Amino acid sequence: MSERGAASGILTGRVAVVFGATGWLGAAICRELAEAGASVVMVGRNADRLDELQRELGGGNCILTAIADVTSQLDVDDARQAAIARFGHVDLLVVSSGVVTASAFEDGVPADWGEMIDVNLRGLLHASQTFAEPLLRSADGGGRADLVLIGAVGTDVSTPRFAVFNAVSAAIKQLARTLRHEYGPRGLRVHIIEPGFTSDTESEHDARRAAAPVQPETIAAVVTLAAGLPRGANLAEAILLPTETA
Repeated sequence: MSERGAASGILTGRVAVVFGATGWLGAAICRELAEAGASVVMVGRNADRLDELQRELGGGNCILTAIADVTSQLDVDDARQAAIARFGHVDLLVVSSGVVTASAFEDGVPADWGEMIDVNLRGLLHASQTFAEPLLRSADGGGRADLVLIGAVGTDVSTPRFAVFNAVSAAIKQLARTLRHEYGPRGLRVHIIEPGFTSDTESEHDARRAAAPVQPETIAAVVTLAAGLPRGANLAEAILLPTETA
């Protein structure tokens, strides 16, 4: 049986919402969750990419697209309403929206910093808070309920040229740890998955491409693994590095 085949069906009956669905990582997560049997609400800003991904996944009643900007509270609210209207509940939220900008700190552009703070942190706060109530409702009903945040291993590694990105990622990690203590006793699991990235890049474009040398499909498989664990176990923090990386 293939690695992907081994995951088939373990999320049957689950309803997942994925923010950043049209990104290189979000799309891989949507594919993996759908193959594992979940109904998937794919949330992103690019309507054409959402339609393309929906066709790739075969459409049908188990796939829903929602056009939304994670930095807009109104958009995030609309995505929740659409998900509940279609599927009745949500028990898995994955926030993979994010941007990466690299530069020497003294050369940094405040507008780029603002974008990272808005998307990577403020947008993540919007999504997590907006979906907390339906996730907790699912947990109260005795089922599995999961909040999955995508961070970066740079929070534990001093990576030149990524100072602000690392600072934002550290805030996400602290949020995950705090929410785990707040929501764990109520049955809601909070996970943070931290892919590594390299810093030997010459431009912002290269930095975005090099943001995670671990393959998106591997990260997506860990998301599915975390969500598929028995209710009493939580894969709290996962650091993913290429095998060759120390």
